[in-house]
Amino acid sequence: MKIMSQVRARILIEGRLQGKNFRLQTQQRAQQLGLVGFVRHLTDGRVEIEAQGEESKVEQMLHWCQEEPHSSQIRSVLYRYDEPVRGYSNFTVR
Repeated sequence: MKIMSQVRARILIEGRLQGKNFRLQTQQRAQQLGLVGFVRHLTDGRVEIEAQGEESKVEQMLHWCQEEPHSSQIRSVLYRYDEPVRGYSNFTVR
């Protein structure tokens, strides 16, 4: 049985987002993909997502963020993959 390695990405989204609705949609998508981590609004208006799981699933999450399927006007999506893996047990809205 092949064990999949875990990766953690930090994603920062800037734009006109639909408040709590965007965070809830993000949580639902992450849970569908089997990811753990969190989503939250930052004081500067951006949204931060930490998504951890199989690399292909994290890639799907990043793609979802860039597609704008969620009634938002996204100006930029920045991300990093070199984040250390953490002990998250689920995906939460903070």
